[in-house]
Amino acid sequence: MTEEQGKKYIDEKFNLERIGKLVERWKAEEKDKDLYEAVAQIKKLTFVQLKNLLSPVLEKAQYMNLEFGNPDISKDVQVGFTVNDGNDARQGLASEADLKKLIKKTLEDTNWRLMTDGVNYKLGILTGCLRGFENQEDLLDLVKRRK
Repeated sequence: MTEEQGKKYIDEKFNLERIGKLVERWKAEEKDKDLYEAVAQIKKLTFVQLKNLLSPVLEKAQYMNLEFGNPDISKDVQVGFTVNDGNDARQGLASEADLKKLIKKTLEDTNWRLMTDGVNYKLGILTGCLRGFENQEDLLDLVKRRK
C-alpha cells in the first residue's frame, strides 16, 4: 500500500465514522422524537429576557428590588440573585418556599432553572442562584427531568 492509498483509506474511514455518528443521531432523534419536539418548545431566554420575565412576576408577589450578581459563564450560565421580601407577614421558611415555588413555576417552560441550593432568607433578604442552559444535551436533560 502506498502512502497516498494509506491517506485515502484514513480519510474514507474518518468520513464513514462521521456518517455513522450522524445516522446514530438521526436514529436517536427519531426514537425520542417527542423529547426533541419538547426541546424545540422550550423558550430559550437571554439574560435580559430572564430579568424582564422575573421582575414583574416577583414584584406582583411583593418580592422587590431583584438584582443579579456577575454571571459565571462556563458550560452553562450561573448567576446569583438577591430580592427583598416586601410582605411583612411572610418570614423565614415561608418566604423561601413561596419564592422558590414562584421562580420554578415562572421558569418551567424556559431554559433557566433555580439551582439546587434553592433560596436562602436572612432579615427579609432572599438570595439564590439561577442556571441557564443553551446546548442540546442540557436541554434534553431538562425535558427528561420534567417528565
